Amino acid sequence: MTLRAALVAVLGSLLCSASLACGACAEDKVAATYDHALVRQAAARGDVMVFCEVRGPVDASRLKAAALGVHGVRPHSVRVSAQPAALSFALDPTLQSAQAAVERMRRAAGPGTRLAIVQVLPSAARAFRPASTP
Repeated sequence: MTLRAALVAVLGSLLCSASLACGACAEDKVAATYDHALVRQAAARGDVMVFCEVRGPVDASRLKAAALGVHGVRPHSVRVSAQPAALSFALDPTLQSAQAAVERMRRAAGPGTRLAIVQVLPSAARAFRPASTP
């Protein structure tokens, strides 16, 4: 009886977890390319992490090449996911904004490819700035 209950619990958890990540929400798009070590490195360096939704044709090599051609993008940080369609990268915010970088990537990615920012994680320097004292 205990083995049967354990089997039912395991099967139930597998079915539930399979239905939770459908790729439709922003969290799924972030999770598709999230790399915790990279996020920590970016924060320590003062970079922001940019997570984007990709609409239209997803050619991973073309998207990666488009990202690598943008000033301020850390080359080792570019991540592309086909399903759900997503792109992420670390960016030096002193060189340009996340919006400007994504617009340059969109133009370089070719016709029909649209990129939309779903989340920007601030750098450690900006996220943990101490409150000013009077």
